[in-house]
Amino acid sequence: MVCNDCNQYFGDVLELNLGRDTIEGIERYKLGIKPDKQPKHKRLRFKIAEGELAGIIVTPKPSEIENTIDIEPVLQIGIFDEVKSRFDYFDDHVPYLIPSVSDLKTQGRKTDNLRSDFITKDDVELQSLVERLKAKGYKEIKLESPREWPEYVKRRNLTWVAGEIRIDRIIYRGLCKIVFNYLASLQGRDFALSENFNEIRSFIRYDQGNSDDFFFVNQPPILKNDRRFLKLGVKETRGHLIVLEWNGMSLQGRLSLFNLNTYLIRLCKHFDGIWTPTKSGHHFDVESWTINPMFSISRTLLLKERLL
Repeated sequence: MVCNDCNQYFGDVLELNLGRDTIEGIERYKLGIKPDKQPKHKRLRFKIAEGELAGIIVTPKPSEIENTIDIEPVLQIGIFDEVKSRFDYFDDHVPYLIPSVSDLKTQGRKTDNLRSDFITKDDVELQSLVERLKAKGYKEIKLESPREWPEYVKRRNLTWVAGEIRIDRIIYRGLCKIVFNYLASLQGRDFALSENFNEIRSFIRYDQGNSDDFFFVNQPPILKNDRRFLKLGVKETRGHLIVLEWNGMSLQGRLSLFNLNTYLIRLCKHFDGIWTPTKSGHHFDVESWTINPMFSISRTLLLKERLL
């Protein structure tokens, strides 16, 4: 139901970013789905959260161990903070965040005998970071002694990381496209081309409109049992979930990839066509690659059945 031009655009712009630069995208690594080359994550920022390596910036990558995500450090500079008694690390790919000597003075920090730490793979990268600091006004650059990875890293023990996940309009549109495709699959081409959906179609294809009219985050889990066990971190499935339903005269979908985060997508706010009963949900099993319908069960019916 999608023309070649739109399909090419969706693949190159929306789906490429959705599949590689989101928390759902890196979840694919656990299934052994590996990109041709390691992507640069612009929307995901992680730092090691504990131990002697705390603060070092890392990026996720596929692992040779099943159901595991590896991490590796990015090219970065550490500037020692004498108040915190630790290094603050800065990604070389975001050079404007690296403080200059004048920045440190403005913050009231000492600029004499500054300690710096360089996380690099070779001497070429090391020299590039040294030049970066010189350009920022650092004159006396003292190199820390080379160090080996701690034993727990070599043993590949689990490591906690903390970070920020940024969801922007491209990701919004990619997720909205999945729900709109689901609508077209269920109700057909003519229904999906109704004027009621002009705004969501323009948002998905041409980036027009206010994303707050269509996309809502931090929604409760789709499955009832997942809501009950939310605080325990227990979930019924690690597969994809999608639901299409009416909320008054608003047609909306709920989507959860890998059953991680749940998003609400409003396809239209006030439907003014011929009302069609619509309440459907499907589950995609990521291990068997099978699709199964989901059903909504009335609590009243369950109570009556128990009474009988």
